[in-house]
Amino acid sequence: MKRSFFVLFGLAALVLLFGACGKREAAPAPAAGEQRAAASAGFKVASHNAVIEGNPYRTVYEEQMGQTVRELQAAGIISEYATFTANNDPAVESQQIEQTVNEGYDIIMVNPIAATGLDPIIDKAIAAGITYVNADCEYESAKILNVVVDQREWARIQSQFVIKTLGPGKKILQFNGIDGNSASEMRNDMWVQEFRDAGIQVVRTMAHGWNDTEAKRLMGEVIASGLEYDGIINQESALGIIGAIEEANIPYPGCITSSEEIAWIRHIANINKDSLVLPFIVVENPPGIGASALAIAVNLRQGRELKDGIASSGLMGNSIYYAPQWIMTYDNMQERLDSVRSLPDSTSVSSYMSVDQARAAYFK
Repeated sequence: MKRSFFVLFGLAALVLLFGACGKREAAPAPAAGEQRAAASAGFKVASHNAVIEGNPYRTVYEEQMGQTVRELQAAGIISEYATFTANNDPAVESQQIEQTVNEGYDIIMVNPIAATGLDPIIDKAIAAGITYVNADCEYESAKILNVVVDQREWARIQSQFVIKTLGPGKKILQFNGIDGNSASEMRNDMWVQEFRDAGIQVVRTMAHGWNDTEAKRLMGEVIASGLEYDGIINQESALGIIGAIEEANIPYPGCITSSEEIAWIRHIANINKDSLVLPFIVVENPPGIGASALAIAVNLRQGRELKDGIASSGLMGNSIYYAPQWIMTYDNMQERLDSVRSLPDSTSVSSYMSVDQARAAYFK
């Protein structure tokens, strides 16, 4: 079995998965809708994801969710677990979620394709007494709880880096994730505002679907067109973007922003190993937010109440936000490289909370 390890840091509530506390084996996610593991008793849990294949972030999301599930199965808290992937098809997503509602799951976790479109199914789940928690991409419903990374702050940290690095009057390329996806849209909105206020021109905005292959194709089109730009801001898939630049053998841009994949972290560090050649910033967008959301959902299912004010933010005033903590630039590059030394290229910087830690952080 492949072993994967993840970086944790920051808040005391986070689980340390490597270093002094040793390494832990990550469970591979079951195939979509095909595998269910049963314990003697406990909750039935379903996890719904918009996409996994070709998306390193969502792969780690599934792996860390699987790790948490196995631990909770061993403790008798979860009895059955199934995963479903809609491959960015809203109709399939709706059918799969409704299937798990009809089959009487106790907890349904959803990482949705878009911020709307699932209200009738949510109503059906709530009426059936199901604990429905939305993870990673925020959904516009006051009837459920969102557990998400603070995407506005994630975006702001990067746009401020670009503004500081390039200065006013410069031109940048902007790579978004998926049009209509709440995380992608919140990042885009922050960048549009920040660059307008700073006098920086976005000369082209593209959506690569958080896919390196598509990012490389789109960057290749930009290069072939001769469009002039000074820097690049992007929602992940930096390896694809830089791959097109390096294959074309053209100069590096004035800056590039974030992907949290270990392969990218090592690649950008290697580019700058002797001196600062390509200014960059890496801001964590932890795939472990799914496992943290599951830990919160289990506490809710066990009848615990959130502390006052914990879920008072977000689109509908019902979101728990995680602010990015792990940030790497040229200034702290060696320190951050050392912290991920034991991790394989195929994984990502990520953090998540256990059920007990979520209880201590968020519940009365």
